[in-house]
Parts: sequence; structure tokens; C-alpha cells
Amino acid sequence: MTGAHFKFDEIGYWSELKLEIIGKYGSAYTTAFKNTNLKKYYIDGFSGAGVHLSKQTGTQIEGSPARALKVSPPFDGFYFIDVDAKKTAFLRSKWGSRSDVHIYTGDCNDILRKEVLPKIKFERYERALCLLDPYGLQLDWEVMLQAGQSRAVDMFLNFPVMDMNRNAIWKKPDKVPQGGVERMTKFWGDESWKQAAYAKSPQAGLFGASEMVKQGNEEIVAAFRKRLKKVAGFGFVAEPLPMRNSTNAVVYYLFLASPKSVAEKIINGIFSKY
Repeated sequence: MTGAHFKFDEIGYWSELKLEIIGKYGSAYTTAFKNTNLKKYYIDGFSGAGVHLSKQTGTQIEGSPARALKVSPPFDGFYFIDVDAKKTAFLRSKWGSRSDVHIYTGDCNDILRKEVLPKIKFERYERALCLLDPYGLQLDWEVMLQAGQSRAVDMFLNFPVMDMNRNAIWKKPDKVPQGGVERMTKFWGDESWKQAAYAKSPQAGLFGASEMVKQGNEEIVAAFRKRLKKVAGFGFVAEPLPMRNSTNAVVYYLFLASPKSVAEKIINGIFSKY
């Protein structure tokens, strides 16, 4: 099955679950603002074409943009961003005529920081639910920092731990390619990820020197959760949900970060079902 002369992305079962979770939270999010004057927006930094194919069944599955547009009560506006021009062209063919839909083609890091996030102002009673679902380490910390400091954004984040382990966090840190180190630093925001990723071995190596030992996913995730709170300034960051593939390996962790503690009750209730 193709659209606009390209193949829709195939997604695994874990991605289907993620879409369900985000849809459920989206409905709870807009419902919470139902009887207020707040304007609520939906932002998708890696939107894709709005349609996927299931790896399991081969059938079409609605992507996050299509699901967001169906949320009830509705959002007041939508911002869809993707670097792939064919995917954004397909989005425009489906929903580009709507005045409340804004579609951008390009690097979401630049578009979010310069064009989209500055539009959402806490002081103007505007709020946004932002989905940041990169394929790997394509996201910059500056985007997450800006979202947190705005006090107006609830953020779903795909924390791509499998890509981190594959490209940046190796058992022997001195062997990691420079490109992997740089990508990890841009995602994390500084080189403090190295303190999270490695710890001194309790056993002394040659000449009494302690060797650095790679930490498990849980330690790295916990450090980043703390960073979202302490550095980015999100008031609440949920214990993230590990998303596993068919072999039960963790592909990524799904974070929800919010300025409001009410998000805790909502997302924990949703996460507990998965």
C-alpha cells in the first residue's frame, strides 16, 4: 500500500500501543480544559504521513496526526512537522485545507524552537500537547528545554535507549565513534550523560585503577527523568513505560512530562493498563 508515490512506514506492535496511549491521554487532556478559556494545541515533531502499516497484519493504521484530529473535545489547532517532503505532502493532501492545521517540512529541531513553540504562550492562556517521537537520536535537548521552561507544554517523549546503546553508550566508551558521542550530547544537552552511562567498577583494574562500567538502561533513564525535572523545569515527569519489541527487548521508553501534577493521575492510570 502506498501514498503519494511512497510506502507508508511499517510499525511494530509496540508502536501501535504507543499510538493508543497518546490518543487516550489526548482525550483526557482536552477534557480537562473543557470548561476553561484555555486554547489547546497539538504538536507533532516527527509526524510521518498520518498513516502506517501494521507489521503484524499489513493493514493500514492511523498515525498520530489522524488520531489527534479525531480527539474529542477537539484541540484548537494542530502543528505537524516532518523532514520527509513526501510525507508532509500526503498530510497536506488529506488535511492541508483545514485552517486549524499547520504543516511544516524540515528539521523539527529548528522549526519547533523558532516557529512553533514560541507561539504557545502560558501568559495568553495557551497550552499544548507535544509528541516528540524520533526514530533515534535526532532530537536536540534545546527543544525539550524550551518546552519545559514554557510552563505550557505537556510532552510525550520517545527516549530511544536502543539507538543510544547501538551508537553511543558502549561497554568500552573509548571505542565509541565521535559522531555517536556528538549525537548523544546534543540529545542530552551536555556531557553529563557520561556520568549517567558509566560508573567506576568496584573491582580495581591493573595497577589499582578502577575501570568504567556501562550502566543498565534503568540508571540512564532515571538520570534523564531527573534532568527533565531539574534542568528542563517540568513539574511532573512520569515513571516512563518501557516499550518492548517481539523479542521482549526494550526499544525505547515512553516519557510524559508536564508542568502539572494532575497529569500524574491521568498517565499512571493509562500506563497501568499496558
